[in-house]
Amino acid sequence: MSTLNSAVYAEGCFYPAPGDTVSQLQESGFTTLILSLFHIGRNYDIKTPQIMGDIYFNNTNIISQGSYVGDVGWPALINKVIGGSITQVCASIGGGGVQDYETIQKIYNDGGNSFSGTNLEKCFATFRKTFPSISIIDMDCEETYDQESFVAFCQMLIGMGFGITFCPYDTFEQSFWVGSLEALNSSNPGAVKWWNLQCYDGGGGNDPQNWADAITGTISHFNTDNFILAGDWTNAEAYGVKQLMKSFSSETCVAGGFIWTLDNIIQQYPHDPLSGMKAYTTAISTGLSVPVAV
Repeated sequence: MSTLNSAVYAEGCFYPAPGDTVSQLQESGFTTLILSLFHIGRNYDIKTPQIMGDIYFNNTNIISQGSYVGDVGWPALINKVIGGSITQVCASIGGGGVQDYETIQKIYNDGGNSFSGTNLEKCFATFRKTFPSISIIDMDCEETYDQESFVAFCQMLIGMGFGITFCPYDTFEQSFWVGSLEALNSSNPGAVKWWNLQCYDGGGGNDPQNWADAITGTISHFNTDNFILAGDWTNAEAYGVKQLMKSFSSETCVAGGFIWTLDNIIQQYPHDPLSGMKAYTTAISTGLSVPVAV
């Protein structure tokens, strides 16, 4: 590993106006911001029905029927995030306890096994134009592991110019992730940029090398070097993150690490958030024995 990718997921602290958080993040050593979590509007199993295919950031509808309806200043702010140590911005869809990928499957099935002409397609086209600095969509699928609709959804986004990352955690679904990568590597080589492997909570005990071996066991020619970010959460605190990263430091598949979440770092260090961010980026870099970005 010659360069280090240190990523952080950010939830409500980044909407609508995060104050000094942007400038602090740019000084922190984190290289990738992953905005989380985006959700897909649905009109079933929900108290107040939504429009199928609309886009929400957490609980806020930001794109509806192809029009941006979120905070007026948010797009300009997000489009200024890249700078300092931050080199890329991602948007993560899904998470635990949601039904986003069930909704995606329903939209796909209702569209005759296609997203063409759907509100979902229209809203993501608007998303691409509204947030040109967001270059990657992160797939945090933790339910409804339907490979056909999942791959088709990724292909739709790739066609719009997005790169893709996967965010797996459940070893029982390893074949879903590897099979999806195999399909996309065939149709769109290089479009899946890396995997954000959850090694905490439900993914506790995950080892990046095990997942890399599963990939090469199915796609023999696939190069897994620097392909996986090992993820930890703030419950482990900076020392625990360092120790986890150290346990993976000899694995060539590891390209860096990610932290869940920036919101929690700010809560842990309310009087000096920047020092908290640096504590975690240092934990990643020291554990993996790779210099921090700044």
